[in-house]
Amino acid sequence: MADELYRTVFVRTWPWWAGGVVIGLIVPAMYLLYNTGLGVSTGYGNVVKLLLGRTRLKWLNTETFADPWGWRLFFISGMAVGGFLSARLSGRPLFTTGMGVFTETVSWPLAVQGLVFTFGGFLLALGARIAGGCTSGHSIHGIANLKLASMVTTAFFLLFGAVSTWLVRTLIFGGAR
Repeated sequence: MADELYRTVFVRTWPWWAGGVVIGLIVPAMYLLYNTGLGVSTGYGNVVKLLLGRTRLKWLNTETFADPWGWRLFFISGMAVGGFLSARLSGRPLFTTGMGVFTETVSWPLAVQGLVFTFGGFLLALGARIAGGCTSGHSIHGIANLKLASMVTTAFFLLFGAVSTWLVRTLIFGGAR
């Protein structure tokens, strides 16, 4: 019984609706515990603030990042540690360069893959700064609070996510699979 519970929670992929329920419950919990919304990009700002210390970047000198050791740093650290532990507990290797369909389809050198994903990460960070928050902040927190800007931003995330996916599938993978 305990082994089955362990496998269900830590090894098997959760159904989409169960993940949605847990994420949905996080929104009111964040307000109750911290009087703030949930967002990931601000946590990355905390990491940048820790690495840079004093900086001329105005957005890093706001009250949001006054204490870079706040809960957001531990939140994103928990995402990385949780992903690692989940992989290890499910029997996956300690290190792998495999990324599912992507690495099964393209045979780019690891250095090229690293450059592509690093560039993609910079684009994501730039988009989060321009949009005033990340997808989780706008789509989960903003829509739950009926913010028009978050609804519009989420619509554009979805639209351009679909367009980008189509472009990648067409140009890199040679069409839909």
